[in-house]
Amino acid sequence: MSRFQYSGQEKNLNKILKMNQDRSLSLRNDSDMAAKRQAADATIDSSLELLQSLGKHVDIEKLKQEIAAQGKERRLEHRPGFETWDEIVRQANEHCTTPVVLEDIMSASEIDASFRELDTINKEFSRQTSLINKTDLSFLAIATALQVTKVLLFPYIAAKTGYGNGFDPGKRMAHNDKSIEQKHKEANDAFKEKKLADNKGKTGYWINILYQTPPYDITRGSPAAGIQLHGGGHRLYTLGHDPILGWLFGTLNILTDIITTNNFLSRRVQRNPMIILPGNVPITTMIQEGLEMIAADRLNLPAAIFAQAQHLKSDEFTKAGLPVPVLSVINEQFASKLYKEHYDALCFSRDAKIVGVSFIISVLIDMIIGLTHGLFCNESVPKDIYEVRTRKILLISNSIASASTIIHAGITSNPKSLDMGSLLNTVAHLFLDIRFIARIKQEYIEAQIQNKLQAEFEEIDRIYREI
Repeated sequence: MSRFQYSGQEKNLNKILKMNQDRSLSLRNDSDMAAKRQAADATIDSSLELLQSLGKHVDIEKLKQEIAAQGKERRLEHRPGFETWDEIVRQANEHCTTPVVLEDIMSASEIDASFRELDTINKEFSRQTSLINKTDLSFLAIATALQVTKVLLFPYIAAKTGYGNGFDPGKRMAHNDKSIEQKHKEANDAFKEKKLADNKGKTGYWINILYQTPPYDITRGSPAAGIQLHGGGHRLYTLGHDPILGWLFGTLNILTDIITTNNFLSRRVQRNPMIILPGNVPITTMIQEGLEMIAADRLNLPAAIFAQAQHLKSDEFTKAGLPVPVLSVINEQFASKLYKEHYDALCFSRDAKIVGVSFIISVLIDMIIGLTHGLFCNESVPKDIYEVRTRKILLISNSIASASTIIHAGITSNPKSLDMGSLLNTVAHLFLDIRFIARIKQEYIEAQIQNKLQAEFEEIDRIYREI
């Protein structure tokens, strides 16, 4: 039983190696072939003796020098034909009918020697990419100082901008404020007049879509329909009010007079009187009815999208606000807690911008450090190897900064002091830099192995030329 695991391609490669090994041993141990080689060598030796006896010493020496000068440029007069990989695999499977493992090809000492050689290459790669010189250590210290300073300043800047805080309902308008209703009506009127002018006064159901109450704003009949919608809180549980999902579900709800809740269950809405009807409506049915409405009149979809946009806009700055996008679908209890604490979509948008600015500043620091460090690269170090050292500097400095902000948030018991922008940047480095370093290391190992094989090939060519 082998100590290694093999993929399908590696199993085929093992069989090919075993087939070539067997063929090589067969050639070496072939007595007839050995006799022919000895006869050929004897013929060459006797020919040289004859030429030398005829005084052709100068010609023989000149020919040897010409052959040696040609070196690698020599080409075979009769080239062997190359077979396709599939054909070689087929031959190997015929030659080796049972699975072949590495132990069938190499001895235990040879395998151990290979691993020792790999360890040597790994150590050499680590030596070349280690941050042990003064330049690299200086850049690491500067990068760490900049990133740590940033995360320590973040809590003070965040407090000034209201990061993580909810809004003051006293500074918001009521959901039925007359100014909101007036602006909403004016926008609808302007949209209607423009579409009527563009379509030569042609009316249709699309006008109803503009002015009627969206189905996800209707709460009457919700207990009988098996859902609990109450007051301004209904915005948390209806997908039509979600700042992101609402563009899909809210638009479909408006087109079909259906209400969809955050558990993706849908109920039909009756208009006269306005009430939610019991019984689920499959989402596939809602989509089908929505497509039928879109096909019935080309203005139905633009009107529904406009109505959705206007409704989100009219709710955005009210006392209830709009819920944090998508959160009610993922974690209803946490979404409800935030909503009750007056943390809405506008608060989330503000905090997302702060996190985004923090992330950009971290990236800019990395760019400055990376570009400046690159200026110190000299020709004696391969660019890929040097870039690994640069990536290590950035990865280590960001990791230290992220650890600092986590520790600071833990000590102060204040999650608002956690620099999410720095954490996001560190996560990006963990994914991208580690993959890059692993790829360069793989290429380095393959290159070193290739160099060793090339040296062996050149030695074989040298021996062949001497023969």
